[in-house]
Amino acid sequence: MKTKTMKLKNLFIGTMIASSFASFAQDDKDKECLRMRFLAQEEMKLKNYAGATAYYLKGETICGNYDKTKYDNMTKIITNTIATETDKDRKMAYMDTLTQVYGRMEKLNFLDQATYLTWAKYMYQLGKPDRLKIDGIYQKHLETGGTFNDEQLSLYFNNLVVQFNEAKDAGAKQGFKKRIISDYFTLSKMIEANSLSVKSQEALTASFNNIVRSCDDILPDLSGFMANLPQDKEMKKKTVMNFMNLLKEKGCTGSKEYEMLVDTIIKIDNSVDAVLAKAQLLRAKKRFDEAIGSYNQAKGMATDPAQKEEIEFYILEIQYHEKNAYQTAYKTAMGISGANRAKALMIAANCVAKLANGCGSSTFERKCNYLYAAELAQRAGDGGAAARFRANGPTESEIFDNNNPSSVSLSCWGVSVSPK
Repeated sequence: MKTKTMKLKNLFIGTMIASSFASFAQDDKDKECLRMRFLAQEEMKLKNYAGATAYYLKGETICGNYDKTKYDNMTKIITNTIATETDKDRKMAYMDTLTQVYGRMEKLNFLDQATYLTWAKYMYQLGKPDRLKIDGIYQKHLETGGTFNDEQLSLYFNNLVVQFNEAKDAGAKQGFKKRIISDYFTLSKMIEANSLSVKSQEALTASFNNIVRSCDDILPDLSGFMANLPQDKEMKKKTVMNFMNLLKEKGCTGSKEYEMLVDTIIKIDNSVDAVLAKAQLLRAKKRFDEAIGSYNQAKGMATDPAQKEEIEFYILEIQYHEKNAYQTAYKTAMGISGANRAKALMIAANCVAKLANGCGSSTFERKCNYLYAAELAQRAGDGGAAARFRANGPTESEIFDNNNPSSVSLSCWGVSVSPK
């Protein structure tokens, strides 16, 4: 009985001693934890960010995981360390440290969206960045309605392009290419809507054009893209229109793929845009009369005056450039106003000049057509063209020989000009 009592007593004493040591150990740990944070703050007062970073990192190990506030403070200090570090290798090492800290914060659910973007920025600059992780951060930001600044937009798109270039699997490569095409339009609109830098658009377009250079770079993949259109009507329409704009930009409007896009957009929504697309296709296929008919149909459907004026100019271009119908083109040009007024007047001037030799009962009258062409060019704001047309007009001696008329009637155009 005595032996049993002694054993229990010894066990109790041992437990008490162990607990005492544990208490002392915990006290020492807490003191050391506080000391690390104190030393970090002292280094911060001296703006020795590298020293403060070292103490914060030691403190994290001693204290265990920090709470969100302490982690936020530490990441700010490491960011300052990176900004002030001049040695390239040390700067890279601090960036690596920062990205690892963000990784530990993510596991504790301490990251907000802005911090995720900062994490992606520093991750991108590492020697071997986790491109899929970076891409996931940016994609989530976009999917939740977020926008980018100039730097973020550049990093996101460049990271996407690198993934496309490095992809070995054909399916993955096609997936990245589809996103590059789709995101190009999305990011271009973001640049415009948020008044981002012109250089951002230039860089975006340059990167895009390095991948999608010609029809051969897009047409083989188009059927695959079209097989996975969004189900939402407006999103589907937007996607198809983006592809159509891309094919127009790359000079692919004569392709069967472009015709497929036109048929698709008409099925989705027989709107002004759809009819315009049909007109553009007919023009590309050199079916000019049908194209003009579709443009006139679109003009009748349009409600925006500026759009009507743009459509009229498309018709004028066909009449003048493709059909060489100068008399008709002149009439159309003279009826155009708005933003295209000056260009239309210049076309009208050229029409008059091209038909000058067939308009008038005498050489003198025919030469007077050039005076009218000069007048139209002057109204268009092209003084150089006006001077060239005027040089083809009647000479002073020809004006004298024709009794110095104060005006000459030009029956082809229903106007009179002064030869003086």
